[in-house]
Amino acid sequence: MGDDMSAYKDVFLSESADYIQAITEGLLALESDPNDLEPVETVFRGAHSLKGMAAAMGYVRTQELTHKMESLMDTVRSRRQVADHTLIDLMLRAIDVVRDVIADESSGGVEVDITEMVAALVARTEGVADAPVPAPTLIERTTTSSESEDGALLRVRITLEAGCVLKGVRAYMAIKRLSHMGTVVETVPGAREIEDEQFEHSFDVVLRTKSTAEAVHEASMAVTEVESVTVEALESVPVPVVADSAAQPLAGRRSRSVPKLTETQTVRISIGHLDEIVNLVGELVIVRSRLDRIAVEADRPDLYDALGILERVSVDLQQEVMQTRMVPVGNIFNRFPRMVRDLARDLGKDITLEMGGLDIELDRTVLDEIGDPIVHLLRNSIDHGIELPEERVAAGKPARGTLRLHAERERDQIRITVADDGRGMDVERIWAKAVERGLVDKSARESYSDHDVFMFVCQPGFSTMEKATRVSGRGVGMDVVKGKIEYLGGTIEVSSSPGNGMSVSLMLPLTLAIIQALLVGNGDRVFALPLSAVDEVLPHDEVRFSTIDNRPVVVLRDGTAVTLHRLCLLCGEMPADGSDDPQAEQLVLMRAANEVRALAVDRLIGRREIVIKPLSPLFRGLRGFSGATVLGDGRVALILDPRTLFTLEG
Repeated sequence: MGDDMSAYKDVFLSESADYIQAITEGLLALESDPNDLEPVETVFRGAHSLKGMAAAMGYVRTQELTHKMESLMDTVRSRRQVADHTLIDLMLRAIDVVRDVIADESSGGVEVDITEMVAALVARTEGVADAPVPAPTLIERTTTSSESEDGALLRVRITLEAGCVLKGVRAYMAIKRLSHMGTVVETVPGAREIEDEQFEHSFDVVLRTKSTAEAVHEASMAVTEVESVTVEALESVPVPVVADSAAQPLAGRRSRSVPKLTETQTVRISIGHLDEIVNLVGELVIVRSRLDRIAVEADRPDLYDALGILERVSVDLQQEVMQTRMVPVGNIFNRFPRMVRDLARDLGKDITLEMGGLDIELDRTVLDEIGDPIVHLLRNSIDHGIELPEERVAAGKPARGTLRLHAERERDQIRITVADDGRGMDVERIWAKAVERGLVDKSARESYSDHDVFMFVCQPGFSTMEKATRVSGRGVGMDVVKGKIEYLGGTIEVSSSPGNGMSVSLMLPLTLAIIQALLVGNGDRVFALPLSAVDEVLPHDEVRFSTIDNRPVVVLRDGTAVTLHRLCLLCGEMPADGSDDPQAEQLVLMRAANEVRALAVDRLIGRREIVIKPLSPLFRGLRGFSGATVLGDGRVALILDPRTLFTLEG
């Protein structure tokens, strides 16, 4: 590949990944409803587009493999064979090879052999090459109420001008316009032939529509370089018969969205450029804070006015830039249906994956980190959560299990929940296992809530399974999940009941770049507390100081006692005034990892928007701190980590 084409490699890799994902989703949708032509078209068009892109890049193996996939899907489009499980399996394996061979060819390698996969695709394609097309049945036109709802069937013949240069493009525009007026049942010639301009000047479109023939005629003629249009009402239309079509009535089919391979008004930007823009905006926020301080000291009204404008502009700019980092969680979620489908089939289980909140947006840096934890949770549910079909039926459940993956916004956080309707976990069994492992004293059960007990499954190596399987053990990997989520500044919640399934919720911050924080002081040093971890600032006249087991506590309005910590002692310093009395300090009520604690600080400075700067690798493992920020006066303030801050004591 020459230097000219090398410039397009990154674009090709990005766009090919989109097509691979769309093909995968189309195949899974087709497997759930083999009679639906929409996903067939998505898979066919995806393979066709990949073939063209690979040819342009000079990736010969990718071009050949995708061409064979396209040919196989053409036999499904023409209804010469049904997309059964074996065909779907073959196509999914083929898309895996496509992914590998693209990576190989784009790096200049010659290691991935496509011979075996090409042979399998050709064998499946040629096995039906001479198979007779099933005789169509005719839907007779009758004046029924259901037909009037569906609309009339029209054959639209469109003739392009003789001098039309881009016939395929004009034909596509005409078909697209007609699709907005109803449902395009078929085209003659087929979509592939029309795209490749394998027709003279005319083509036919069979359209089911509620619009009048005159409206259809007018809409078609509005397309540039269309010479003439004829519209004919059809008394009947052939509908190919596909095996088992009657076994799945339309009313009972599960609707499923199929990805559309359409152009979007977007510009691709490298992650490096995006991160640099965010860093520059962060510097602008810091400079703005410094100017605010200078304006206060100088007492200049004209400077106040200018800074007011600067603040509005910089806030808008910051919001727009931060929005560019936000990515729908669907970008991660959409990779899971294939995994769930394959693993369930390997284990002989029947599982439906239901996903929700795909359009909820999350910072890209957070999104990149949560893929593996979600995979752990899904695999646990599939392997040990959801029972085999016969076990479920014996327990009075539907044979098909349900696995749910859902995202939702909660203030400045996002909650991602993985839940199944499987066998669940017994809280007392987990308690017994924790006692057996020496994690807790048997007599302390009353001091642990059910939630506390369930969190034992997040201990390293903790499992209630008698023996581990090749896929997972309930609890295997949960310590990894908890560690990753807490590293991102989030928390994890586990709930379950025997026979009714299990639910794991991950609470995550929306962004890791710029956050709202409460600045607090200890002596001449300033610290930042993430506002998401601050419940409230406690007035002294609404609380009572006491001790329990010789440890200081604060008794809240409702009588709840929470442990009291002093920031100066946590940081290994003496109080600023030399006093040992925390009642002379300001109190902040904090929540971290589902625990509430009170933090005594020397003074409160106020709420600020801060830019998070990572600590040097030398301090990466430092407990109690998650980063640093630069204040308006140029000083550096450490950002306190509520998850590990209180472990510094003692």
